[in-house]
Amino acid sequence: MAEPRLINAVREILLNQWNPLGVLDHPENHDEYDGYAQTVCRFLGDGVDEFRLEAYLTQIQTVSMGLSRVDQIRDKLVVRRLSALRATLL
Repeated sequence: MAEPRLINAVREILLNQWNPLGVLDHPENHDEYDGYAQTVCRFLGDGVDEFRLEAYLTQIQTVSMGLSRVDQIRDKLVVRRLSALRATLL
């Protein structure tokens, strides 16, 4: 299990900056991305590169969520923010 500060930081980024389903305005759904946060934390701990992190976010959106469009610019920014956590929280 991921360190609490890291998992909380990843959750915050996924909800507030990634948010492909637009659940931010619906507090009852703020846990929507929590299931993906553990995998992101594991990837960060394993040193997975930004390309693989972005591919994971794309896979979530297109396969798990069934979305037909992915905002690649947003995803690249989110991946950079997630990767920055590696330096500060790991």
